[in-house]
Amino acid sequence: MTLETVIQMTVPERSRFAELEEVVETNIRGFQVLGTALTEIRDSKLYRESASTFEEYVKGRWGIAKSHAYRMIGAAEIALNVDPDGDHPELKENHVRPLVGLSPSEQKETFLEAMESAQGERMTERHVKEALEKTGHTVRMKAKKGPVEWYTPDHIIELAYSILGDINLDPASNAAANEWVEADKFYTLEDDGLTQPWSGSVWLNPPYDNVGPWIDRLIWEHTKDQNVDAALLLVNANTETNWFRRLYDFNICFIKGRLKFWNPEKVDGLGAPHGNALIYMGPNPDLFAELASEVGTVVSRTPGNPWGRKVTKWKGDQNG
Repeated sequence: MTLETVIQMTVPERSRFAELEEVVETNIRGFQVLGTALTEIRDSKLYRESASTFEEYVKGRWGIAKSHAYRMIGAAEIALNVDPDGDHPELKENHVRPLVGLSPSEQKETFLEAMESAQGERMTERHVKEALEKTGHTVRMKAKKGPVEWYTPDHIIELAYSILGDINLDPASNAAANEWVEADKFYTLEDDGLTQPWSGSVWLNPPYDNVGPWIDRLIWEHTKDQNVDAALLLVNANTETNWFRRLYDFNICFIKGRLKFWNPEKVDGLGAPHGNALIYMGPNPDLFAELASEVGTVVSRTPGNPWGRKVTKWKGDQNG
């Protein structure tokens, strides 16, 4: 950050910034007051004398990932919508997270249904989930198999930023997911990302019921048209499939254990039914091998030898 370019804050702004930081410090484990304070700090750019971006500020000042900060902000917004008078102090972040992706009116309807189902008892996450089922406000469905809009765990998104630096495009996403991924640009189901232009650094967690075309498009954009400078692809480790075989030309991390994906309907998902693989395409394979080995075992191409491979073993708890 170059201090010369910083727009200096006024005395009232500095005073307000100090007040808000005290709120954050006091409520660092809460979510409503915390999220509201972080929102004002972000929107008013009150961090600008100490950090270049809001993400840099929350990481450096509070030691929290930007995805967590945005989760608190989103949860606080929903809480304000469904409980504007603060009549429900028992409200927790996991009560409102299932409401992510719903319209404000749908959030209110579902919340009221959850309160009714609690019948005067303390409301729990279970009541919210039951209300979602009763009202029919669920995640967007693709095909008849059920919901496939499972969102990537935070630590994998953080890893992606560490490797790519920035995420310019997420071509298979939606507004709710992008609150966590924070790609500069994203395409929704309605946009049909397969027909849109791709460029820059790409994060891709494709719909798992139709993986092949997304992989073909990514490989073409990176190796042929060279519009994609670098990319990370998260897929099931279905090594028996034709589409996975096409990925052996790139650097692969076979993730240790099973990732826990989540969606607005099933807040924290169970472990994925399959193992997962993270594939890197780009100019920094050594960086990928170093960082990705924190979550799995990396198999990298050997430069100059298309059949050679080097393995960077998982650096985690070897007893895990």
